[in-house]
Amino acid sequence: MFDTKTILASRTVWSNLIGLAALVLGLLGFDGSALATGAVEEALLQIIAAGSFIASTLFRIVATKQILN
Repeated sequence: MFDTKTILASRTVWSNLIGLAALVLGLLGFDGSALATGAVEEALLQIIAAGSFIASTLFRIVATKQILN
């Protein structure tokens, strides 16, 4: 029998949620006035989103390898 975990225990799901939140904040015009310029704010949100989606992919690869072994 396979051990299963809840959806919120998945690193893949959390990575995707963080990336989605960063994208939504960027689309909604997140006020990052403490970051000095809009360009820095936008770049930071894009880096967070990209990093979370890369992490999501890596977590999925690791999970698939564990299942196959």
